[in-house]
Amino acid sequence: MYISLLRRMDAKVITAGYFFQGYLPEKSEACVIDTFPLTNRSRPLCATLCTRNLLCNSFDLCSGDGQPTCRLRYGQTRTLPNSTLSCIHFEIVSDFVCPGGFFWRSKGVCMNNNLALHKPVFMSSVYDDPLYAYQRLGNGSLAVNGEVRPDDTECSCTHLETKPWLTIDILDFFFVRRVVFVNRKTSEWRLHDLNVTVGTDNITFPCFCGFFQGPGTSHQEINMTCAETCRGRYVRLQITSPSPEHLQLCEVEVFSDCNV
Repeated sequence: MYISLLRRMDAKVITAGYFFQGYLPEKSEACVIDTFPLTNRSRPLCATLCTRNLLCNSFDLCSGDGQPTCRLRYGQTRTLPNSTLSCIHFEIVSDFVCPGGFFWRSKGVCMNNNLALHKPVFMSSVYDDPLYAYQRLGNGSLAVNGEVRPDDTECSCTHLETKPWLTIDILDFFFVRRVVFVNRKTSEWRLHDLNVTVGTDNITFPCFCGFFQGPGTSHQEINMTCAETCRGRYVRLQITSPSPEHLQLCEVEVFSDCNV
């Protein structure tokens, strides 16, 4: 066990340690942030490297091919095999408890496992027809407020336009592994040809998560596991068909799912 100190945004100091969790295979690359060669399999040095990376919350000490390495990770482990022939895995445990989430080291606060919850949202346009004001259609924050109501009063919606989009800023560079989105109850057929991508700069979105062909059904929930694990800060959902359409989403959730 290696002890370190963390500081929260409210200046309170948190004691944290990297505790032995078990063993991982040499080839396990799920959500690896970085790998460093070592002169020897030094646990304090590897823990220090992890502490310097604000996304890292676990590390592996490996010795494959006779070369000791330190492998930094983001994410939590499941039950690990008990095999001393694999990498030794350590995970950070702090005295600051975050029920239903994890300690976000770069901000010193708890982060919900749903990375999109209450995060900033940008849209290609906001539907603002006063005839539908009672439905609260439009505002992108309605897509990340954790609520899906049966009467469609908590849905975001764009104007009728070509290739409308909605982008969520998850405020740090996380590994995006799964995106869940909920269609509107009415005019449900409007959800189709939807691309989900991830980017680092809110300009380009090079990492492809998945594609929903549709058309969607009433209040359909689509649980999309990304085709590849994308590390980024911005998640974009965009209708790609050439015909003008409304993009309407009642909720969007983003998960890291970096379990190994």
